[in-house]
Amino acid sequence: MGLYAVIKGDIVDGIAIADAPLDTDGMWICVDSVEPKPASGWRYSSGVFSPPPLPPPLPNIISKLAMIDRFTEAEYEGVLAAAKSDVQVQGWLDRFASANKIDLDNSRTIDGINLLVSKNLLTQDRANTILTAPVQGGERVA
Repeated sequence: MGLYAVIKGDIVDGIAIADAPLDTDGMWICVDSVEPKPASGWRYSSGVFSPPPLPPPLPNIISKLAMIDRFTEAEYEGVLAAAKSDVQVQGWLDRFASANKIDLDNSRTIDGINLLVSKNLLTQDRANTILTAPVQGGERVA
């Protein structure tokens, strides 16, 4: 018994266990000694297997509610209170309220969070956490 990659064109169409290559559509290549083992979707060219390209990373875009939820209650209440007497914080809050979604990698988002650090409404550690925590499924904008 051997492990075979079934190649159609230059793509691995499937993996099969067989005594010998079968007479089917596609080329059969024994991969018993190939590491790492190829899988469906891999490319085969000039005797070399290569994995498919990685999908592009998902954007760091979250909903406004998800952004608010990244703040503690005390932090968000502090921002709301500061906005009553600080025009810069109010300006950030206005821009945040008018946004459709929040791109955590956008320079305006980063600058806004850094503004809150400069106003002592967030620590730098909390700002970093708010901006860099992995985006969870429920935070994504549909």
